[in-house]
Amino acid sequence: MALFGLDAAGNSAYVRATGAGTTSTPYTMQHDLFTTGMKSAFVQSTSGETLIAASGTATYRVTDLVITATSGCTVKLQSSGTTATDLTPDFPIQSSGSLVVSNPLGLFQNSAGENLITAVSAGGEYQVMVTYREV
Repeated sequence: MALFGLDAAGNSAYVRATGAGTTSTPYTMQHDLFTTGMKSAFVQSTSGETLIAASGTATYRVTDLVITATSGCTVKLQSSGTTATDLTPDFPIQSSGSLVVSNPLGLFQNSAGENLITAVSAGGEYQVMVTYREV
């Protein structure tokens, strides 16, 4: 269960509840600014790779993104469906360069039930690390 509304301070908030609402599995509330439920994933390659594998109908919201390149290339992230959907633009990364982007509310998210994948220009050697949570 998830809802979007205002928190106690009147700020916009995304709140997620897990559990069945029973004594053995009570509802557990998670405000979007709390770090519970955060996970990370990493990939290093010279070709497109699956960064986060799909799990049922889960959607993954990325809050932190780090891209580094051993050799100059462009890297973007996509949601893999019948055809891949771009979630980011092509980020040009210089040789031995990096890009670091963060937003506690989220940068982007994949489509439900799809892998989060990387796409790289030919000949690029790169590393991508993300911090994300299931929404």
